[in-house]
Amino acid sequence: MQGPRLGRRVWLAGALASLGGAAPPPGAAIPLGVADGRAVVPVLLNGGLAHMLLDTGAERSVISRAAAARLGLPFDPWVETTMRGAGGELETHRNADVQIATLGGVRLVQRATQPGLSLAVAWFGLGGADGLLGGDILRHFTLDLDFPAGRMALRPARWAPPVGNSVPLTLLWPDLLLAPVRLDGQMLTALVDTGASASLVNARGLNRLGLTPAAMAQDQSAATAAIGGRLPVRVHRFSELRLGGLRIPAPWMLTAPVPEPAFDLILGLDILARQRIALSYASPRLTFSGSVADVP
Repeated sequence: MQGPRLGRRVWLAGALASLGGAAPPPGAAIPLGVADGRAVVPVLLNGGLAHMLLDTGAERSVISRAAAARLGLPFDPWVETTMRGAGGELETHRNADVQIATLGGVRLVQRATQPGLSLAVAWFGLGGADGLLGGDILRHFTLDLDFPAGRMALRPARWAPPVGNSVPLTLLWPDLLLAPVRLDGQMLTALVDTGASASLVNARGLNRLGLTPAAMAQDQSAATAAIGGRLPVRVHRFSELRLGGLRIPAPWMLTAPVPEPAFDLILGLDILARQRIALSYASPRLTFSGSVADVP
């Protein structure tokens, strides 16, 4: 997929539920590849290798139709999922059944009382990835993400990083994480989205910042690839972004007048991948390992 991929909520209306939690052992190092603004991890599905996006901005985990066929994953005759991506495409298909799924030797589940995964199947493109791991799986862990070193670990749900600067988060439903940020002096709510290559301010955020179409008329426009289609966006330079004790001066961010009632902007890998972070759903909390200082 060319160009930055936008983060988004993947809306899934189906029979998947968010229950229980897994109890992983102390985390071993897992390769975390970041290329073209995408974080990819190796997941074993019924023993077959799948390269999946690590996507905290998605409520549910997804497998592509091509990957499901290549790995020989059977379709569930009883469960189907309706999925809508950022481009607005809406699809309903039967889920794929996975008996055993592991990441770094840790077994992945959606329910504590039921082994395996029931994965939504995307017939539209996933940007070349085999699938994505969303909040229904990731919320059972604390994600220890060392982006500069290219590795991660799945820690127990209430694991606390030994050092760092923490930002309290809010859970949106059980599967998404929201962070308080200050953008150009205005307090906003951001979706923490490791599945987004670029941060983006939506219609709600633009309204709160007072950025009208006339005020952004000189901003460069582009069509950006997103799961489920393409979105028209503009590129705007803001004065300052603050996330806890971190200050990012003069950040370039995407803008798009897409409606979103729950948050003002998407916080993507252009911000999150600058240093090692820990994401806890159980606390919930975002912890930076770096010092409280300006981040270039």
